[in-house]
Amino acid sequence: MFAGGASFGAVQVGQLRALARTDIRPDMVVGTSVGSLNATIVAENPELAADRLAAFWSKIRREDVFGSHLDTARRVMSGQANAVDPTALRNFIETAIEARTFEDLAIPHTAVTCDFDTGEVVPISEGDLVSAVMASAAIPAVFPPVERDGRRLVDGGLVANVPISVAAAQGAQTLVILDCGFTLVASEKNATMFSNIARMAAIMAAQQVRNDLEKVTDRTVLYLPGPWPITSRPDDFARSTDLSASAYELTMEWLADLKVSGTGRYGSAPSDSLAKKV
Repeated sequence: MFAGGASFGAVQVGQLRALARTDIRPDMVVGTSVGSLNATIVAENPELAADRLAAFWSKIRREDVFGSHLDTARRVMSGQANAVDPTALRNFIETAIEARTFEDLAIPHTAVTCDFDTGEVVPISEGDLVSAVMASAAIPAVFPPVERDGRRLVDGGLVANVPISVAAAQGAQTLVILDCGFTLVASEKNATMFSNIARMAAIMAAQQVRNDLEKVTDRTVLYLPGPWPITSRPDDFARSTDLSASAYELTMEWLADLKVSGTGRYGSAPSDSLAKKV
């Protein structure tokens, strides 16, 4: 399963490249936010996904997702409900993926979203694919909600940034978790609106991960490592290649020592380091 984390999604590229060197292959994928986009590319063609994602992530710029800083400033100053025009994000998603419906995918995929009116987790696994990925990545106050089937849907990271519970509910017995380390986003002294939103989401995500991990102790959970904590901002894509390379090396080392002997968790979640020491 693929967690959310904006530009930190580059970590998943390295993790996937390492997994491609093993016999681990997905029967299905579940993704939240940027993880839903990465998961879509995996679901289109699992065998080619690592190479496709590596090439794709090496070219991403902030403007490709969030538009220009000037346009964002104008929208904020004019009091608009969302800081970013979603046109760039839609174009970005449509360029990244070839499929247009879930039914076009080679393996089942679920994009995790949140109902902005009720706060419910809304998994989407059928119908229009682009709008589902858009909704899964629609950070409130940054992007507008996506209207679909009578609901206003936003970023699934609000309720399931690491979609452990969604995958478990779908019957997954072995959970391979590709986290982005978003739960370790640090607070900033000279915070901006975006950094405050990111920190708020990180706090909620950390609590969600702890709660969900307690509910899947009867399953095999492979929690892949990453370069935690990431010091760049979630909207800064300049370090994508470095993050991917670091994640690849760490995951390769971890897999070399991995010995699965039954159910339980193998590996540490980034949020483990936030737990209070007694």
